[in-house]
Amino acid sequence: MPISIRDTKLSSLYNQMESANQTIDDSNLVQILAALGDSSRSTFTKTLVALSAPGLSRQQQLDIVLAGLSKGEQKDVCTILDKGTVPLSASAKNFLEAAVGRAPLDTASLDPLKIVLTADQRNGIAGMAGPNVTIEAINLSTAPEKRLHNDDTFVLGKTDATGKFSGPMPEMQAGDIIRMRARDDQGKVGEWVTVQANTGVADTRNAQAALFRIGLADLGDGKISVTNINASRQISEPNAKLQFTNVRTGEKTAVQIDGEGQLPKDLKLNGKAGDVIKVASSDGKNNTDFALEAGPALTVPGGGEGPGPGVDIPDPALHKDELDANGKPRFQLKRFTGPLFKDGVKPDDVEQGQIGDCYFPAAMAALAQCRPEAIENMIKDNGDGSYTVTFKKRDWSSGKYKDVAVTVDGDLYARAWGGPLYGSSGGDKTEKSMELWFPLVEKAYAQWKGSYDAIGNGGRSTDVWEACLGARGLSEMCAYSNEDSMWNEIKSAVDGKRPAGAGTFGEDESARYTNTGVYADHAYSILGYLEKEGSRFVTLRNPWGESEPRGNGENDGIFNLKLSDFLKLYRSFMTVEN
Repeated sequence: MPISIRDTKLSSLYNQMESANQTIDDSNLVQILAALGDSSRSTFTKTLVALSAPGLSRQQQLDIVLAGLSKGEQKDVCTILDKGTVPLSASAKNFLEAAVGRAPLDTASLDPLKIVLTADQRNGIAGMAGPNVTIEAINLSTAPEKRLHNDDTFVLGKTDATGKFSGPMPEMQAGDIIRMRARDDQGKVGEWVTVQANTGVADTRNAQAALFRIGLADLGDGKISVTNINASRQISEPNAKLQFTNVRTGEKTAVQIDGEGQLPKDLKLNGKAGDVIKVASSDGKNNTDFALEAGPALTVPGGGEGPGPGVDIPDPALHKDELDANGKPRFQLKRFTGPLFKDGVKPDDVEQGQIGDCYFPAAMAALAQCRPEAIENMIKDNGDGSYTVTFKKRDWSSGKYKDVAVTVDGDLYARAWGGPLYGSSGGDKTEKSMELWFPLVEKAYAQWKGSYDAIGNGGRSTDVWEACLGARGLSEMCAYSNEDSMWNEIKSAVDGKRPAGAGTFGEDESARYTNTGVYADHAYSILGYLEKEGSRFVTLRNPWGESEPRGNGENDGIFNLKLSDFLKLYRSFMTVEN
């Protein structure tokens, strides 16, 4: 039987919480307090704003409530405490008891960053937290196949003055694992809240398995190690199961992914170099018999594969991060024989791999946009399995450029599933079909500079353009430019068919990029510009070929950014001389 609460606003709030099966706790208590503290001198909304002021102590909140608390409202509080049907957290109960003199106030502050969900996920995500805070979220079920860290969130929405929020969750399906938290204007965040989406329909999406992140290594004792070669990102959704099947022996090993989407620590399987391992995944609802494989089979490196067809040319050494503790390579070479070009040269032919050379693919994608013929002219297929890439090197004494020809074969370091470890082309990445121009130019650049390690620890896009075009690079700090001058610089480069790019601030300013879809310490291509409805936009491309600000269409890494935001998020603008 409903309890009788005299105050109209308090009764309405209480009935809403009862209908939604909520608990009155730190995330929504402030609304109850505002209904108790309002008066003829201070409306509910005004009182709510006062109670939600940053840094306010519980005692200060109690003083605000007591200033407006009537005798009738005191009786309502006693009714809630003695006969209420909505559960009370210990903290909320203590506050209400203190308001009517039943107990001393616990002086710990309320937590406006605690999220409480108020409904299922049929219409997106809805809940409550403190007033006027940002709710950020990530779908951990769709993240494994993307280049997302567990905290690469987007803004789901903001709470209103009463603490309510709701918003759509892109790509969400039944059973998906959604993680979210609240963030205030000072950047302080609350604890993560995780929910498995209930959309009112059956869960039909199985757990993804990021096979391209799984590394295998023969330990030489009848065991093979299984690792995540990019441990800052997920292998699968939290608490999924993976089954590994050794094709040679038939042995099956099932393991559980942890709560962060990672493999068990120090995972080992029985096996040896050359073994083929099939992988199947299950989220506990789908594919529970592991009948469907998660993707291509994995191969343990070191199985004795020789060089591919055609000539065999010494290859640049791996980046040091791809060597084991003994300095032994953890990846082996595979001969790729696909076409040098497919449908001409385009920016989406370029994808950065497992190496810190974002400046290089960003530079090549920008060059592909404005001068595709320059790329076509610098690469020659020799017809014997080798390719010659001709770079330009400046003679510092004369200031002139001379050609530097670097010949490489089609051998590329490969991941366990077969695709390239380093740079690749968008689309098909199999050895007989992948478009080769970009990974071969990257390989030739590594050969010229000494190794993949030599080019894989950061660099400058301007150096790459100079090596491809024989034109000196130009770089400008965005902080020293205003919107008009930067706009003119970008337009001049794009209209003049000069490659252009931009670099973000370093990791020490990573907070600048929270929920923006833009990444710190990263290089981007500038593909163009756009004027629309009185606003000016810069068209950029992430060299990953994905991951961009929300609301920019297909997740292909290409996005339009307002010029004002460009100047806030990017540290430098780069191009070449005319």
